[in-house]
Amino acid sequence: MRVGAFLVFALLASVVNASSSCEADLNGDGICDPYGVRPLEDDGTISRITIDIGGGNKSVSGIFELGDGGLSVGYLPGEFSLLLDFYTRDTDLTQYSFKWNSARKDWVLYKKSTWAEPSRNEKYTLGGEKVPVEALFSQKFNVQRVACCTLFSQFSENGPDFSYLSNEDQLAEIRKDFKYILGKLPQGEKGELFYGLDDSGNKVRRSIPQELVYELTLIISNDNVGPLNDYAYYLYRSKNNVLAALLLRGIHKKFPKRVVAILNLADAYWDIGMKSDACPLYKEYIAKMTTNGKGERIPQAAKSRENCN
Repeated sequence: MRVGAFLVFALLASVVNASSSCEADLNGDGICDPYGVRPLEDDGTISRITIDIGGGNKSVSGIFELGDGGLSVGYLPGEFSLLLDFYTRDTDLTQYSFKWNSARKDWVLYKKSTWAEPSRNEKYTLGGEKVPVEALFSQKFNVQRVACCTLFSQFSENGPDFSYLSNEDQLAEIRKDFKYILGKLPQGEKGELFYGLDDSGNKVRRSIPQELVYELTLIISNDNVGPLNDYAYYLYRSKNNVLAALLLRGIHKKFPKRVVAILNLADAYWDIGMKSDACPLYKEYIAKMTTNGKGERIPQAAKSRENCN
């Protein structure tokens, strides 16, 4: 199994070991889909992943260059992700995301994501240097939706080739994914979007895919800014402060007069430790609330932090 180093990779949903006790429902039908990862050569980086589709007698397999990466159950139903050529201290990451296609009885590649995580630099992980706050934010996102249909079982050491959707079609696919979030949003900060159950039935925080949060910043509009702001607020309330700030930055940039977003972003920055960024936002928030005749509704915490106290 090549999942050891991947266990520390908290940006994805929980990493699943392939074992005799099934822990992964990869196609979202409520039935376990056992899988195994087998290196094709000693100390090699290339592995074959074989998935036994639950409820039937069919298996599918694909060959990928994983390094120390592995498979992770997806955030949305019926999907999973693979980190490719992954090593613990690499700052540049590549991820394939697959989604179940019932007609083809296989998973199809629907997204390729690359980004950089500055906090993984060896000068922080090994050198002992303190990680600067901005290094907590992932950078250089390049997330592309893949045109249908490249199957999981088509992957070998040499391919396959695939093409990407147009920008307009990519945004349409992101909006479709957001519909799932929208449907679960009324459950609030303790709902399925943010918490799941472990093997013992205990409630645990879910890991939120940051490339999806980045994609949500691309679809901010008048029609969805309210629920997107709510989702960002719930991210903050569930201790996903950096991801909350990432989304709230996008909202504040596009809708700078949205008062609640100013306060939410200020709070996220404050809890991350970015007080020099939070304080001007608190000032702005207090000024706008006062101008709007809502001074009595200003939280005391915002007043106390206005001058970075």
